[in-house]
Amino acid sequence: MKKNLIFAFIVCFFASLLGLKAQDEQGGNFSVDVQIRPRLEYRNGYSYPREKTDEASAFISNRARVGMNFDNGFFSARVAGQEISVWGSKKMTDNAGNFTMNEAWGQITKNGFFAKLGRQSLHYDDGIILSVSEWSQAGKWHDALKAGYQNEQHQIHLILAYNQSSEKTNAGTFYKGGYPYKNMQTAWYHYDSQNGFGASLLFMNLGLEAGIAGTDGAPDAAKTVYLQTVGTHLTYKADPFDLLGAFYYQMGKNRQQKDVGAYLMQLKGSYTFSPAFSLSLGMDYLSGQDPTSDKITQIDLMNAGVHRFFGYMDYFSTDRYYGLFDKYATAKWKPAKKLSLELSYLHFSSTQPINVNGTDKKNLGSEIDLVLTYPLRKYITLQAGYSVMLPTEAMTVYKGGDHTAWQDWGFIMVNINPTLFKTKF
Repeated sequence: MKKNLIFAFIVCFFASLLGLKAQDEQGGNFSVDVQIRPRLEYRNGYSYPREKTDEASAFISNRARVGMNFDNGFFSARVAGQEISVWGSKKMTDNAGNFTMNEAWGQITKNGFFAKLGRQSLHYDDGIILSVSEWSQAGKWHDALKAGYQNEQHQIHLILAYNQSSEKTNAGTFYKGGYPYKNMQTAWYHYDSQNGFGASLLFMNLGLEAGIAGTDGAPDAAKTVYLQTVGTHLTYKADPFDLLGAFYYQMGKNRQQKDVGAYLMQLKGSYTFSPAFSLSLGMDYLSGQDPTSDKITQIDLMNAGVHRFFGYMDYFSTDRYYGLFDKYATAKWKPAKKLSLELSYLHFSSTQPINVNGTDKKNLGSEIDLVLTYPLRKYITLQAGYSVMLPTEAMTVYKGGDHTAWQDWGFIMVNINPTLFKTKF
C-alpha cells in the first residue's frame, strides 16, 4: 500500500511539472493582503469549572498575518506568514523570531482537474473532522499534496501527507514532531444536486506513531499504526428550511495500539422567518469510553475545529472521555442593517454514566452564548461575546472544579483584513 501511495505522489508531482512546462507564459493577478486580529478574553471558568477561590484571568492575544497571492488561471500560489503572541509576553527589545509560514502552496488547474502542493489549510463540510480552526489564533495547516477534480455538481479530492521531525540518515522513521499524525491519506467526494440536496463522503486514514523514543543512547523504535475515519455529511436547502445530518465512524488502532470503535452523529434544522431572523435546532452525539468494552470507544477529533461546536466556552474541545450529547437552539437576529446578534442555549449530557456519590448521572448542565457582530468597514469587523456555564455536580466529576461557583467567559475581537495591493500584469 505504501509503495502505491508513493508512486501516486510521484506521478502527480511530475504531472504538475510537465503541465507547468507546457503552459505558455502569460500574465496574472497579484495581490497582497494582511490580517491583524487582536482579541481580549476574560476567563472565569473557561474550559473547565473553576473553584470558588480561583480568580478570573484576562489577556489580549493577537494574530498578525501577511500573504501574497498569484493567479493566472492555470497556476496559482499563496505564501503567507503569521506571528502569534499575547500582548506583553515578549520583551520590548526581543530579537528572537517566531514568524511562521502558515501557507506556502502552489496549484495548477486545467479543465476542472487540479493539484495543490505545499502548506495549506484543509476544511471540509462543517469542519467536524477536518478544519482550518479559524477561532484559534494560530489556526491549523497541513503540509500535503491535494489533487482532484471539480465542476458545478461534483468534487473529488485526494490528499496525501507524510511528516517527519527532521532530516534523518540511518536513523529510522520515528516521528516526534508537532503534527497529530505521521502520515495521512484522505479521499473526499461531494455532490450538489440542482434541487438543494448536497452529500459528502469522507475516508481518512491516519498513520500514528506508536513506537518508543530511545533513551540513554538507545535508538528510537518506530512503529506506525493506522486510524480510519469514514462517514457522510448530508444537507438539504429549500427556503426557508435548511437541514443537516452527518454520521462518522472511527476504527483501526490508536497510539496505544488499542482497537478503536467510536462514532459521532449530527442533526440540525434551521428555519429563516425573514432576512432578519432565523432559528436553528440541533444535536451532536459523540460516543464516550464504554467501561465494559475492550475497544477505545471515545472518538478522536484531532484535526477538527471544535470551538464552533459544543459551546463557545470549550468545555469539550479535548476531554470527551464520558462522551457528549448536546442539544442546542440558536436564534440569529439582525436588528439593524449591519448589527447581527446570535443567542444560543445548549444542554449537555454524557453518553456514558458518571458516578456521582454512588448514583449514575448523565446531566452535565447548560451553557448560554451571546455573540454580537458589527462590520465597521468591509475589511474591519468588531465582534464581542459573553457566555455562562451552569454546570451540575456530574460536570465536577467529569471536569473538576466546583459546580456551585459562577462560571463565565467573554471576549472582544477586532478583525482587520484588507487587501493592500492588487495588480494585473
